[in-house]
This record gives sequence, C-alpha cells and structure tokens, in this order.
Amino acid sequence: MLNLEKSPYLVDAAVEREILAQVKTLEERIKLLRAAGTLTPQTIKDYYGEKRFEQIAESNALEGSTLTAGETELAVLKGITITGHDPAFTRDARALDEALKRLIEMAHEYDRPTDISQLHELHRLILGGVTGAGVFRHEPVRIKGSPHSPPKTWKQIMDNMEAWEKWSIDNAALPAPIRSVVLHAWLAHIHPFIDGNGRTARAISNLELIRAGYPPIIIKKRERDRYIESLSDSDLGGDIRSFMELILDRIDGSIIGLEQSARKHQNYSIIQERIRQSQKRMLNIWTTSVELLAKTIEHYLQTEIEAVGGKVYVKIFESPLDLDDFVSVCDRRSAQKSWAFILNIEIPSLPKSTRLAYIGYRTPWMFHELGNEGGPSIYWSVKNPTGYPMWNSLNDSSPFAVEITTKLGAGDEWYARRASGLIENFSTTVLAKEIASSLLNAVSE
Repeated sequence: MLNLEKSPYLVDAAVEREILAQVKTLEERIKLLRAAGTLTPQTIKDYYGEKRFEQIAESNALEGSTLTAGETELAVLKGITITGHDPAFTRDARALDEALKRLIEMAHEYDRPTDISQLHELHRLILGGVTGAGVFRHEPVRIKGSPHSPPKTWKQIMDNMEAWEKWSIDNAALPAPIRSVVLHAWLAHIHPFIDGNGRTARAISNLELIRAGYPPIIIKKRERDRYIESLSDSDLGGDIRSFMELILDRIDGSIIGLEQSARKHQNYSIIQERIRQSQKRMLNIWTTSVELLAKTIEHYLQTEIEAVGGKVYVKIFESPLDLDDFVSVCDRRSAQKSWAFILNIEIPSLPKSTRLAYIGYRTPWMFHELGNEGGPSIYWSVKNPTGYPMWNSLNDSSPFAVEITTKLGAGDEWYARRASGLIENFSTTVLAKEIASSLLNAVSE
C-alpha cells in the first residue's frame, strides 16, 4: 500500500499497482548491488565524490545560480568567489555543501523518520544562517509562475507542517522512494519558508533516499520545466502521478550511475578524453537538430491552421540529454525516457491534440539499418487518460513514423521507421512536413 491517506495525494488502485511494481524493481537493483559486493567503500566514495558538486550546482541552478559544477567545486574547496557571477551564488554553493554534509550525518540515524526539527536545521544551513533561516514565515508568499496559493498565516503553516510531520512518522516503514516523493511535493506545496523552499525540499527528498541506501538524485536545470509542471499538477489537483514518475525516473538514473561507478576503471586516458570531446560535439549536433525539427513542425502546423483560428504551442525542453545520458543511449544502456518537446494543437470545435516526443535508444531495426551505430531516437507518446504512467507510447499510431533519428554528426539527415517496418531517409524540412500532415489528419478524423 502507498498509504497516501492523510496526505494531499490520492491515486487509484491501478496506478498504485504500477508505482509499487516500479519501486519494487528499484529496491531489488539496490539489493543486488549490495549482495554482489560491488558497492565497496571505494566505489561509494568515488560515486559520491563525482556527484557532490554537480548536485550542488544543479540544485542551485534551478533557483537561478549560474555556477557550473567545476566553478562550484572551486567555490567550495578553495573558498574562491567566482568572478563574472553574482557573489551570492558562491555563498549559496558553500551553504548547500555544508547542508549536504549534515544531511549525510542525519541519514545515519536510520530509525528516525524525517521531522520538523531536521527540516529547520537543514534550512538554516542551506540559507547560511541569514535572518529568517530555519524559521517558518509569518507572511503570505507567491510562487513565481504558479497559480497555487500556499498557506498564508503562520498558524496555517504550522497546522500543515504538523500534518506533514505526522504522516512522516506514521509511515516510517514505507519504501524510501515513496516517502521521498510525498515529503518533497508536500513541502513544496506548503512553502513554509520565505526563501530556500525548493533547495530544502530536494534535500529532504535525498535524505529519505540516502537513509535507505539509495544514491542521491539530481534534478537538473534542463529538467526545470518538467519539474515545475509536475509539482504544479500535485499542487492544484493533488495529482502526484507526474511528479512520482519524474522522481522514480531520476532514482533509476542514479542507480544506473552507481552501477556504472562500480564497473569503472579509475585510470585517466588521453584517448578516452579525446573520444569524450568528440561525443560532446555529436551531442550538440543532435540537440540542435531536434530543436530545429520541432520548430519546423510548429511552422508547418501553424501555417496550415491559422486561417481557421487554430493555434500551435510547442514546448522544447532545454538540452534533453546531457553527455552521460547521450553516451548511455549510444551504448544502448539507458532506460530513461528524456522529454524532447511537446506539441499542442488547438483548433476551434475540435478536441485538443497533445503529443510528447521523447528520446530513447535505437531499436534493433534502426540500429542495424545505420550500420550497427548506437544513438538516440525520437519516439511519440500521448497523455494516458486512465492513470499511471502519465504518457503512453503511441507505437503504430505515431505521427508519420514510429521512430526517427539522425546518423551521429549528420544533423540534417533523418531516418524514419514507418509502422510497416520501412525505413526511409528525409531532410529536416520534408520530415517536418510529413509529421505535421500526419498530426493534422489525426486531429481532423
């Protein structure tokens, strides 16, 4: 059981079964890693060392910081104020590092469920002890870009936070991924502090995971739109599905990283570094190609429907793959589905049409067609009307082609696999026209 009663969230039985099955798989992978003896102290130390400054940089970047992971490392270890950036970002990096160190200590208190006193302590450290750190607010706040209105008075905040703490204590035996999602989303919903709510909620989420033996997760700046959108779903309608899906995906990614760390050789190789630079260039070409395709599809759709009062909205997700994701996809190891772009078509008197283009690794048919070259492909999905997960893959009913990709480094040369199995070659312009035409035919049927 998810035991979401007395929380702001409820899911139906079918969704609950899907979530629990996914959580069980994650738990089994962690147990297998430990049982195999691959999680040696050195492996864990290496993994946490690699991710430490990335975690700080990305969490702060969600709040506007411009420091890279490398600059964050300099700011923390050398005490350097990084030129060209707001000095506050350097202070934020050092403060969050101190908070994460304390979080690791808290995680060793295995029998203590997360409570308000731990929350206050982490918030004080995250804000660096400034006025208001570790203190619940006494005035109303607005969440930028969200219609949600958090509790306004201190009394309302306390009532909500006491319910948050009681749920945490009463459900201490729930799987850590479930607790991580609920405590994170609920805290963001209450927004109990004037500042630092997001960083603190993400810290609480990782406290739950680390305490249970999971690696910490990182919500990256490139996922900010998805992160905010899924939190908004949970705020407005108590719909936790999208946020649950995001966090469980990130947990899956962190376990993949830990598994890779357990296999990795530590020796630096100049040849490997040259290969990595080449991979970066290919990733940049891929990202630019996907963005151009999305914008070209948008152009052709808008050209066709504007005369009848139709509108097209396209949300392109910033850098849907980072380099590690890209390498994993090319090696056909990544199980994550990274969101590339969402197309919304609205035509008066017709149902709204929404399609999500997501990225995964190539199918065996495309892999062999391109000379056994691994790489990313785009697939299509549609909103799931009945439950979890939030999106269903379209497969044979995909617009024009069930899978599209480019050869690595060749951004304007697309390959499209039709439902029949036929694989054809197209320029960006021609492929965009075909996809736009297919989408419009689906809307008008």
